[in-house]
Amino acid sequence: MTETTSDNSAPQGWSHPEPVTFTSLGTRCAGDLYMPDNVSAASPAPALVLGHSGVMVKEALAYFAPYFVAAGFVVLAIDYRTVGSSEGEPRGLDYPERQVEDFRSAISYLQTRPEVQPERIGLWGVSVGGSVAVQAAVLDRRAKCVVVQSPSVWNGWRYLERLLGRNGLHALRERLAEDWRRRYETGESARVPHLNLDHENAKGAQDLSLELYPTYCNEKTLDSAEHLLTFAPENLIHRLAPTPLLMIANGGYDPYHMLDEAQSAFAKAGEPKRLEVLPYDVLGLYTGPGLEEAMDLAVEWFDRYLRRTRTATTTPAPTRESVAAMKR
Repeated sequence: MTETTSDNSAPQGWSHPEPVTFTSLGTRCAGDLYMPDNVSAASPAPALVLGHSGVMVKEALAYFAPYFVAAGFVVLAIDYRTVGSSEGEPRGLDYPERQVEDFRSAISYLQTRPEVQPERIGLWGVSVGGSVAVQAAVLDRRAKCVVVQSPSVWNGWRYLERLLGRNGLHALRERLAEDWRRRYETGESARVPHLNLDHENAKGAQDLSLELYPTYCNEKTLDSAEHLLTFAPENLIHRLAPTPLLMIANGGYDPYHMLDEAQSAFAKAGEPKRLEVLPYDVLGLYTGPGLEEAMDLAVEWFDRYLRRTRTATTTPAPTRESVAAMKR
């Protein structure tokens, strides 16, 4: 087990990660690269891309990354474009489909690192970052394994309707209609809080993020809601197989990471897959009592399917010589 402190801070005993940058379709993104002590160009290791939720930045992933580093994985925790330390304007474009591209760009970056086994790269995401990771892996077969922790959005329209209620969603659509007129006239969308939190623990965690992480800003463009409405990775998750999928879901009270949403999406996924429901609330798998339990499950999954499973090989196309040899 990795040693943790009594105040739920990140695991101890790790040096600071290396700040790196990579390009995602022309925009410079920021990442924190964690390297195990025994990994080098002469002894490369499997690697993971870590993606955060909408109310986090990459520095918050320091709660999770050391568990993977202790298990011998190279880890790249990323900020999506327009978020945190990454570049891109206007700030706070919370577009899931662009975050899918950022995951894929991070894979490309890791494949340039001599310390990484380029054919053994997995994806891990928390909350909406998990469903973004799944969609990235559906589109990009270089991702060999996926873990989703505290999954949230599998159908953005349904998710917002459940979160806001029908009247709330109607009011949001009215605001989006007005915002469209604003964008048509000025080219700019209104700016709104990322999430209006009514759960005491969740609001406390967001306030703590504002205090701890200077690059975190609880603000996004209003038109981001339109992109969330049309984001529906549940419609693609059946295309993920045979990439192994682990979902670690919250079984306690949680209005943001709804268990039945996770179960519905999981049912549509192909094998190999596994669903683990842990009895913790909205923050239980972030900084709460379920963190270590969840991370042990994730490490075991990556160890099984990323480190120990044989990678697929491609049969070379037949040549005239090889065909002639077969006929002899």
